[in-house]
Amino acid sequence: MSEDEQGDHSPPTLITAPRGGSVSLITDNDGLARLIDGIDPGAPVAIDAERAQSFRYSPRAYLVQLRQSACGTHMLDPIALAGDAPMADLRKLGDALAGCEWVLHAASQDLPCLAEMGMKPHRLFDTELAGRLLDLPKVSISPMLTQFLGIELAKAHSADDWSRRPLPEDSLDYAALDVDYLLELRDAVALALDEAGKAEWARQEFDDVMSRFAITPSQDEERWRHTKGLGHLHQPREFAVARSLWQQRDDIARRLDIFPGRILSDAQLTNAATVLAALKQGQVASTLPTIDGFGGRFARRHISLWTNAVEDALKLKPSLLPRTIHGHEVPPPRFWQQMNPAASQRWELARPVVLAVALQHQVPPENLMTVSTLATLIWQSDADFSEAGLRAVMMAHQVRPWQQDLLAPALAEVLSAPRTGRR
Repeated sequence: MSEDEQGDHSPPTLITAPRGGSVSLITDNDGLARLIDGIDPGAPVAIDAERAQSFRYSPRAYLVQLRQSACGTHMLDPIALAGDAPMADLRKLGDALAGCEWVLHAASQDLPCLAEMGMKPHRLFDTELAGRLLDLPKVSISPMLTQFLGIELAKAHSADDWSRRPLPEDSLDYAALDVDYLLELRDAVALALDEAGKAEWARQEFDDVMSRFAITPSQDEERWRHTKGLGHLHQPREFAVARSLWQQRDDIARRLDIFPGRILSDAQLTNAATVLAALKQGQVASTLPTIDGFGGRFARRHISLWTNAVEDALKLKPSLLPRTIHGHEVPPPRFWQQMNPAASQRWELARPVVLAVALQHQVPPENLMTVSTLATLIWQSDADFSEAGLRAVMMAHQVRPWQQDLLAPALAEVLSAPRTGRR
């Protein structure tokens, strides 16, 4: 942005409706075919998808919005387009857009559900990720539109249940706004990346997002380990109970197509695991209804399922209890002083380097290198901490070249230098 633009404190223009008027919803193959016929095969296209993650178990898309200069804004109803099939088939649309740069905001959220319907980009521009690389204070779409274009979107329906039918017209108008100005935002952000010397960084990040997220969602048996609050558990038996509760919650949620958190929140689940892991077999049925989250009408309907799940966890032999550390993951650095003092010493040297390099280049530390990746790099005492050695390990862990260029020399300087007189 120019200095004049940065110094302009006039209030943003409030946008309350799509600039071309209300957008009709495509619900049949004839409408889809007309959309495909109107697509410019080489022009950028703004794309967004609405899921119902706070309401439904399924991560599927319940609405797809796209905008291209040649054909304007369009919205598709994947539920209607699916007909009797379990999922809408949008491969023809994906093929029509194969030569286009896809412009999304927070692409990692939408690419999996689009890939599930056969839509995968070959080129990507993620405005939210670009905002992070520019170290912007706010990277949601509305504040970025305000900063770069001087407009503010009316956001009255962000918490809507997009799985309901029919969708109200005002909800559809809100959804159309998410792509209405996304192409202009892309151009403004791309200019800012060029001016900051970060355009190549962004290209590498966009390619990484495509490789990791433009794939059909898979079922990971270890998904329970992503439960928020799991880090407050300490004993293997607590982890076993948490896993059993998570699996039971997941089974119920999948069967009823309900967001799991509406059945039992993560906080309630982990709190229950701490209490229940200390019980003896036979005490679970009487204790469960007294624990937060299990006394409600919905949870009580499944009390026998919860009870059996916990009883099974309490019966497990110690050798069958889940590890408190996931598979081959490195323990959190806060435990290193007791477990691996040499690695702890390296962490004290390396983490400040990452923070300093991030500050120097004005990029959030987590976008330069995550804590877990840095921990993996320096955990093993017999690792090669030369620049070449660090680059090899970084490459194996999908650290992008621009990140390697910034961090490998700086980390090698502190990690490979002789250290005398330190504990």
